[in-house]
Amino acid sequence: MRGVLVLVTVVALAASGVAAEAAVVRLRSAAQVDTPDVTLGDVAQLSGPERAVRVLRALVVAEGLKPGGTVRVTVEQVRAALREAGFDLNWVSVTGAREAVVRRRDATAAVRKGASVRVVAAVGAVRVSTSGVALEPGDEGDVVRVRVLATRREVVARVVQPGLVAVVF
Repeated sequence: MRGVLVLVTVVALAASGVAAEAAVVRLRSAAQVDTPDVTLGDVAQLSGPERAVRVLRALVVAEGLKPGGTVRVTVEQVRAALREAGFDLNWVSVTGAREAVVRRRDATAAVRKGASVRVVAAVGAVRVSTSGVALEPGDEGDVVRVRVLATRREVVARVVQPGLVAVVF
């Protein structure tokens, strides 16, 4: 749905004559983000017509970045994302670094590495709960490693919500 919205906006911009002015995408060499999706606004300095810059800023160039993870966004990936979104590369200039190394901050994770968590294990009607420490960061739905404090054993658990994980059997 987001791709359709971007495409409709691009067509509207072209029809209104905004595309007559060139837009410039200057790729940075490094960036940090707080969300799993990396947008062009996160990795580049944008200039050109205001309406075009607004659309360019929201264009997703990488998805699913885990907390603490990194991804490389190359000039070729940026150009491919622009083409896929319907931008005419004759009026969008991509300059700057050859690639941007993007890192997602750990602080945005539902469970951060080293954080205390409640560990729940359920088999049939039996449910057990204990304390643990997350050995890696994760968003809700992610599977992470956790050390159970009572046994000092490492288990694999799915993040249910901030501070709560459920053991995966």
